Amino acid sequence: MSLATREEAITFLQKNQIPYSEIQHDAVWTAKDVVNLQGVNFPVIKNLFLKKKKSEQFFLYLLVGEKKVSFKSLAPQLQVSRSKLIFATEEELATVLGLKPGYVTPLGLIHDTDNQVTVVLDRELQEVNLIGIHPNTNMETVIIQYSDLLKMIEIMKHKVIEVDSV
Repeated sequence: MSLATREEAITFLQKNQIPYSEIQHDAVWTAKDVVNLQGVNFPVIKNLFLKKKKSEQFFLYLLVGEKKVSFKSLAPQLQVSRSKLIFATEEELATVLGLKPGYVTPLGLIHDTDNQVTVVLDRELQEVNLIGIHPNTNMETVIIQYSDLLKMIEIMKHKVIEVDSV
């Protein structure tokens, strides 16, 4: 199992002609940490790596950073019972996406060559023009268009589900 690298994330963006700008910063571990960075002028996105308990069904859930997550409302939209929707383990995060906690990003989907992960997008993200995502490191953020996020996911051939968060 190899961990995802910044270089492969940037190479993916360049190879697929996805325009981006970069911001270097101190390490951030949570969406709240990103909000506290100086000069952040884009919506902060929260990325959660979830799974269906006792299965190999994984979800990468992206939502606007300041929103609280309600598993009670999310689970039925994913056709999973509330008691079975859990956070994936650190080991599963490393194995499936090649990432460490605090590094979760849609660019980690490059490592999911078996397409085990369904991407779950909060519908509110459609109202966002630019988003910031980590290029497999939590010391940098790349800014891309929301439409390019969708293009990226399509290139990687991952299923997308749109949900309403509460």
